[in-house]
Amino acid sequence: MTRKYADLLLYILKSLIGVTIGFYLYRLYPTIGAWALFSILLVLAPDRKDSVTLAVTRIKANIVGAAIGLCIFFIHPINLFMICIGIAAALIFCELLKLQAATRSAAIAVLIITMHEPGSYFWEIAIERAAGVILGCIIGVIITYLFHNIHLRYKQTSKEN
Repeated sequence: MTRKYADLLLYILKSLIGVTIGFYLYRLYPTIGAWALFSILLVLAPDRKDSVTLAVTRIKANIVGAAIGLCIFFIHPINLFMICIGIAAALIFCELLKLQAATRSAAIAVLIITMHEPGSYFWEIAIERAAGVILGCIIGVIITYLFHNIHLRYKQTSKEN
């Protein structure tokens, strides 16, 4: 099997494990679990090259986006203009923090936190969504780390034999 197909199969397996974990979180805690599901998939990388580094970068970007999303609630009630400011701020912070590879994750995190149904208790929802984003990121990096270590051990064992 070529490396390309092996990487694809591993990515599918990581994604399915992440979705399974996220789905059970969703069943227990619908708001947190739903956003954890999105974040898990945003953190996972399709190839083995720098997968742990990329996962950590995406986590940092998600935390930047979630923090900005929560902060803009202090400035003004959420509307299209505030969402645009939040996304622009997330992209600027990612640039300053050298997280360019994960700017989309930060922008999506801003949207996850700031989008809410009219009349809802937006602080409660925003905090639940931020918790979901962070939890999903943690799950995604754990899955990435475990697969990375399994791959390294397999590689090391095959060299010894």
